[in-house]
Amino acid sequence: MDALISTDIAALYQEKDFGVVIDEGLYGMKCRILSEEEFLRGEPWIKVDMEYGYQGYVPGTSLTNTTWEELMRPGESLLRVTKRYIDIQSEPKVVSRILASVPRGGVVARAGEEFQKDLPNGWMAVRLVSGEIGYTKTSFARAYKEISRTVPEDEEAFRDALIRDVFAYEGTAYRWGGKSPLGIDCSGLCSIVYLMNGVIIYRDAAIKEGFPLKNISIDQIKKGDLIFFPGHVAMYLGGERKLYIHSTAKAGSDGVDINSLSETDPLFRKDLLESIEGIGSLFGDSR
Repeated sequence: MDALISTDIAALYQEKDFGVVIDEGLYGMKCRILSEEEFLRGEPWIKVDMEYGYQGYVPGTSLTNTTWEELMRPGESLLRVTKRYIDIQSEPKVVSRILASVPRGGVVARAGEEFQKDLPNGWMAVRLVSGEIGYTKTSFARAYKEISRTVPEDEEAFRDALIRDVFAYEGTAYRWGGKSPLGIDCSGLCSIVYLMNGVIIYRDAAIKEGFPLKNISIDQIKKGDLIFFPGHVAMYLGGERKLYIHSTAKAGSDGVDINSLSETDPLFRKDLLESIEGIGSLFGDSR
């Protein structure tokens, strides 16, 4: 049974309890309900397979068993939220009822042109997972890029897009299992940035068979490639300073921070340089 995440953030738990969070589904993301009978019975915990191939248990109240294909009307299209955290209003003005709140990475649909008429400058009508029409700013979202495990054709444009989007999370607090601007972990950061640009990589800090990342030599590394350490991953930014960005729980950082692979740089972290396990890339020759 197909479904959509219907809350702003739906924590995915390892077990059927409020224990270890292993991931987060964001508003409007697609998933498949694996425990259909339990969902129909109204059980509190439902096992789902997220659209990017990651499984866990979510509260049943975080789901609605519909699809965007069923909700959208001709001429409507999906949008990916890019602003840190947005409100969908009942009217095209800031002083109105909030219908839903959506974090960066979440999904809504641009409503049909009949709903876009006579709106104030900078506003657009959007369709929610409830089917309701609400309003938000046009600058808060961009056209949705369909996701797959396919390597993009335009390598340079893809790399540039990754760097643009990863910087939007700079300063976000560290949260184990997190994947939103309210809190994010290392693999959550890298996977959501790739996902927003149309590519599914494994949610955890590993290069896994069946996903498009391949292990390359460090001398091939370019911006947007991933650096893997034991239980940790960072995105390489490049440049003469050999910078990388990652979400780290290290005291003094406590979130998305920038460090360097260069021993002469003030942002150098010796512990990480000495523990590199691999370099992951969609491009280049596998090692």
